[in-house]
Amino acid sequence: MRFPLTTGDLARLLQTTEPRLGEAVRRGRVSPPPEVIAGRRLWTRPQALQAAEALGELTDDIRALLEGADLTRSCAVSGANGGQP
Repeated sequence: MRFPLTTGDLARLLQTTEPRLGEAVRRGRVSPPPEVIAGRRLWTRPQALQAAEALGELTDDIRALLEGADLTRSCAVSGANGGQP
């Protein structure tokens, strides 16, 4: 998976909402918080793992996807091309 991920991409991957991710950041459950560029949070691999764990969404499948092979973001998140790179 390619990083950084936008909040929308991470929300889709974790099957949650952007406000839930934002709340995790505001409550300090992701440290350091994602960098904001052009008004968008950009999540690194460790931050994505922290957020998934904080939200109770860190399954073995999600961990493998976040730590796994270098897949294109559009394929991994949206399922385009059957999840193939």
